[in-house]
Amino acid sequence: MNEETNKNEYVTRKDLEEQTQILLSALDNRLNQMEDRLRTDINNVQALIDGYVKAQEDFKQEFTIMREEFKQMKQIIKEKLGIEIKAIG
Repeated sequence: MNEETNKNEYVTRKDLEEQTQILLSALDNRLNQMEDRLRTDINNVQALIDGYVKAQEDFKQEFTIMREEFKQMKQIIKEKLGIEIKAIG
């Protein structure tokens, strides 16, 4: 047998510590990348939700204004023309 293949290789505690540090560093880096992507995704979703909520608030405000204007128009029509507008239901 070849002397090279019979040669035993020993792993020292220092070798294990170095490999552990390399693996932990790679894992930390990977987790940081995942955290950054997750933070970006959360920020995007939050921006979408904020936009939706603002649109709903604007719609509600416009609806309130239109409802009041319609009440006034009904009152004017009733007073001036004698016609009362009611919902059918």
